[in-house]
Amino acid sequence: MGTTEIILRDLAFYGFHGVYPEEHDTGTHFRVDVRVVLGAVCTGHDDDVIDHTLNYERLVEVVLALGTNTRCCLVERLAQTMCEAILALGAVALVDVTVHKRLTSLTPEPLWISVRRVLEAG
Repeated sequence: MGTTEIILRDLAFYGFHGVYPEEHDTGTHFRVDVRVVLGAVCTGHDDDVIDHTLNYERLVEVVLALGTNTRCCLVERLAQTMCEAILALGAVALVDVTVHKRLTSLTPEPLWISVRRVLEAG
């Protein structure tokens, strides 16, 4: 018995997350990586039926909506919110979200920081 994973890499968006007021005013670039381990009820690999797996288009929509339409002070909270929303889609046993935030004020060249959050269903 194996597992099935859906992997989303480098989903880019412009968001307004951060502690400082200027981060809420001007925003910055973000990237998100998502790894979803599907639960046992997902049988799309056996029967080729779309309703028996996680719709990855819906996965993208959920992540983009949270990234662009919400505001979190902490990247940690953004990653947690994304994990919770992905688990709520159903059919997910485990979700692993990494949010990458572009920082421009700390070094002469832009720097990326990353926060990773992993949640299991149940």
